[in-house]
Parts: sequence; structure tokens; C-alpha cells
Amino acid sequence: MSSYLQRLAQVFAHEVGENLTEYTFVFPNRRAGLFFRRYLGQNLPRPILSPKVITINECFSSLSHLRVTDQLTLLVRLYALYKNYRSEEPIEQFLHWGKMMLADFSEVDNHMVQDVSSLYAAVKDMHDIDLHFQSLMDNQRNAIKKFWGEFYASADKKNNKLHEQFVHTWELLYPLYKGLTEDLLKDQLAYEGLLHRHVLEHWEQIPEDAFEKHYVFIGFNALTTSERQLMIQLQERGCADFYFDYEAPYLTDPENRASLFKDSNIHTFASRYTVPQVEKVHPSITHICVDSTVGEAREVYHILNQLYPEKSPVKTDFTRTAVVLPDEQLLIPLLDCFPEGVKKINVTMGYPLRASQLYMPIAYPEKYFTPMPTTGEDMLRQLRQNWDLARNSANYETYYLLTKSIDHIEACINQYPQIAFSAEAVIQILRMLTMQSSIPYAGEPLDGLQVMGVLETRALDFDNIIIADFNDDLYPGRSRSNSFIPYALRVGFNMPTTDRQNAIFAYNFYRMLSYAKHVWLITNSTADEQHSGEVSRYLYQLKWQYNCHINEIVMSNQLVSPNQSVNDEIAKDQRINELRVLSASALTTYLSCPKKFYYQYIRSRLTRL
Repeated sequence: MSSYLQRLAQVFAHEVGENLTEYTFVFPNRRAGLFFRRYLGQNLPRPILSPKVITINECFSSLSHLRVTDQLTLLVRLYALYKNYRSEEPIEQFLHWGKMMLADFSEVDNHMVQDVSSLYAAVKDMHDIDLHFQSLMDNQRNAIKKFWGEFYASADKKNNKLHEQFVHTWELLYPLYKGLTEDLLKDQLAYEGLLHRHVLEHWEQIPEDAFEKHYVFIGFNALTTSERQLMIQLQERGCADFYFDYEAPYLTDPENRASLFKDSNIHTFASRYTVPQVEKVHPSITHICVDSTVGEAREVYHILNQLYPEKSPVKTDFTRTAVVLPDEQLLIPLLDCFPEGVKKINVTMGYPLRASQLYMPIAYPEKYFTPMPTTGEDMLRQLRQNWDLARNSANYETYYLLTKSIDHIEACINQYPQIAFSAEAVIQILRMLTMQSSIPYAGEPLDGLQVMGVLETRALDFDNIIIADFNDDLYPGRSRSNSFIPYALRVGFNMPTTDRQNAIFAYNFYRMLSYAKHVWLITNSTADEQHSGEVSRYLYQLKWQYNCHINEIVMSNQLVSPNQSVNDEIAKDQRINELRVLSASALTTYLSCPKKFYYQYIRSRLTRL
């Protein structure tokens, strides 16, 4: 089946031809743009200069003189302002709340909340609502009253101090928002949401030569308010074209959350050319249930081994197969399980930095430092010494990224001598900086089997899709929001809620599914402290709402030897009294299968007594 990007590339190659060099194609992520550029080249009769292919964030940046700065710089600047109100609170206690504030600030600006002061003042005193918010819409006022009613109903006299701290923190949010905005703009810096807002609020001041001749937006779905306004502004200039992928029946079904944004996008943004439709064929779907992470990796191996036999005489296109990992922790065991027939692999996720040996002093500083350093400078010095000694035996990229983080922290300490950076603060900052860092694997993104995270699949499609960890708490994941702005206020001020996040995941899943020929969904049935063991809700939706035929396979590790009868009774052992195995997951396992409980939690521990 010809993919959406392939057909769109054929249209532009035919309709525009060599004038493609005047076009700028905008995508939600960089990987989709790489594949689209490749498809354009395949459909042109001769080589030409490549058109610009950028992301939406790069599109905003090209229209602004501001520069998006890093999270540590933002946190330190925000804390310097925060100390004007609470000078006694150390930075290590502020970091968690500071990250939440920054995330909220960026969302407020990305969604163009017009009356920010009213949003943050809404939580000061419910008795002042009618006095201070006469200008608000009815839905905003009702949302505020609803939130305050729930908050005061749950408060009691025992929590007066906590209540006061909560209200006092909310009182600081708008002054901190306003102060940080002014502090950054004077140095021509910004966070992502601030840059987007600044572009739109200063639209008339953008020089004419900053705009491209033609913009083509491809593969978008859930737009922030700022993204939507940018597209509308460019459309009104007559220089923008739009292509949304809503071909699949799943994506037009009003009962499916995946279609939440379809009508609004289609009605607002027009396409200049018509993309030829192709007949959709329902993929063969196999659901495999295993009871361990090792079992998941083993099943991926078996699937790939069937798809790509080692001595197959047929030349294969590995890029048409994707292994999707909602949880990056499965990446390491998976890398050891690729069959010999898979000659080329492109891993987009990278090796997580926190899985490296050099990360251990950050994860367990009690164990590595005796005595524990007291100041931030001492901690940085000892960490640098520790890593320098291990440099020759460590991965060079790991060493480089960690020492680069140290350099960054040292620069902040020197720039803000009025802030006391303790050893604990340095450890927390290093954990924050390295939490999402990864060491990229060498590979060619356009040549090889694709191993990627969920968001990296946006706007792409594959013939063969293998989704591991197809559990509800990972795919789509638990809807949680670490934010100072509660749900009711988000609704009232048209800010994103967990409903929007659920719709985004549903769209990505069903769009990807609609182009595939073969789909394997691998679920880990083991419940523990991190995972529920529950299959993704999408499986039930496919079964009961769309009546899809799903081949069900249940695999289990052999916990008993082949010669031992499964019906053999297990003799009681008095040493069981010495064990501590009563966790929630252990009890769940016992209630579902007592023998599985014995082999999983008891037998291995008895052998060690």
C-alpha cells in the first residue's frame, strides 16, 4: 500500500516539479520530513536543490530574534526571582516546583491565554471572584467556582497550614510568570511557549524577508492555539498549504477519540492539491501475551526471524518494519535479540544515559562518596575526578555528556553567586539534566529496521508494526498532570487537559494501524509496583467496537521442568515463615494462580535460605 507521504510527494513532484526549491515543508517531527524528502527525490526526473524541510518549532524560530534557552538556565533564573519572596527556601526544595511552574508557563503561552493574571488570581479567594472577574466568560467563571468549591469542601481545620502554603504559592505564580518573562526578553531569550506567543503578538513587526515564499504543513493533528494561529496568519498571507491525514475509517469515526480534531482542522485549513486515495485493507492483528520482559524481547526476535530469514534470497526493505517501544527500558534487552536476518537497524531512541556505569554516582551518592560533599562545588569536583578516573573504560559519549552537564552547572554557579548550590542540589540538577538524555546509536534513518518511541511514529507508516509493552499504563499510559493549574480551570481557560492527550495517542495509534499489513501487539501480563499488567484499552476497542479479528496467543515461561507434572502438589515448607513476600502484586498473583505465586515468589528465595 502506498503511504500517505509517498502519495503526497508524488503530487508535489508532478504539480510543482523543479520549483520545489521555493517551498518549505513543515512537519510535526524531523523524521517524517526525512522520509518525505526521500520520496520527493524518488519522483523527480532529475536532481534539483532540496526544498527546506523543517519542524513547527523551527518555523516559529525562523520568525523571531529570540533564542530558546535550556531548562537549567530557566530554573536558575526563576529561582533567583523566587528568592525575592521566599529567601529561606533552598534551591533543592524549589527544583520540583520550579519545573512544574515552567511547564505551566509554557502551556499558558502556547495556548495564548489572554488574561494570565486572572487565571492565576482565580485561586486567591473565592469570595473575590465576582468582584475581580466580571470580564470573564460564564464558562470561565463557572469553572473557577467549581474548582474552589471542591477545594474548600476538602479542606479542614487540621490542614490550615497546608492550605495557607498552597494559597501563598498560588499568589506568587503570576508575579513569577511576569518577572521571568521580562527577565528573559531583556536578554532576547525565551522558553518554547514564550517564543511562540512573542511571534504572534509581534506579527506586524516581523521583517518581510523572514517569511518563506510557500509553506506546506503536513501530518499535523492536535494543534496548540499558537500553532493554529500561526497557520491561520500564513494562510491569510496566501503562502500556506495544508495536508491532514484523516483517510482511515477509524479517524473519521465520531465515537473514536482519534477524530477529535478532524472537523476543526479540515474546515479551517484548505489543501491546494488532491491526494489520491487508496483502498484501506484491514491488517492482520496478533496479540501476544507474555509474563516477563525477557518474554517480550523473545517474541520480537521470533517475529523478526519469520519476517527476515537469515538466508533469504529476496532483497528486503527494512524501513517498512517498525518496532515501537512505549517504555525505553525494554531497549537494552531488545538490542540483544535481533536475528541475523536483520542486517540493518536504526535506533532512534538512543541508549539512556542513566543506564550507564558513569551515572551510578548520581543515582547512589551515599555509596560513592565518603564523606558526602557538603557544597555544590565539592560535589562537582569529586564527580569530575571520579569520571576522569573511569574515562578510559567508559563510553566516550557518556563521558562527554556528563562532563558537559558539569560544565553547565559550574557556569550557573559562577553566574549566580548569590545562590547557595548544595551537594544535594547538584545531584538533583544532574538527575534532571540527564533524565531524558541518551547516547545516539550510529545508523542511517532511511535505511534499516526502525526501532522508535511512540511519538517518533507521527506522520510515518509501516507495513509491519511490532508494539511491545502494549499495556494500558504505557500505551496510551496513565493520564496524569503535574501542574498547578487544575482540570476545571484548564477547561475554563481553554488549556489542554488529559482528554486532549488521550485523543493524541488514539490518533497516532489508529493512523499508524490503518496503513499496516501486519501488526503484533505484545502485552506483559506481570503486575508489579510499576506496571498493572492490564492490556491496552485499544485492544478492547478493536475487538468490540470495530469487530476486528485478533489472533490471540498466550505465552508463558516454563517455571517447572519438563519432566515435572504441573499437577504435582507442592509440599509445605516451614521456612516460608521466614520470607517477606506479601506485596500487592504478590497477593494478586496468589489469588489468580497459587502455583505461579510459589514458583515466582517462593521457590527461588527458599533456595537461598
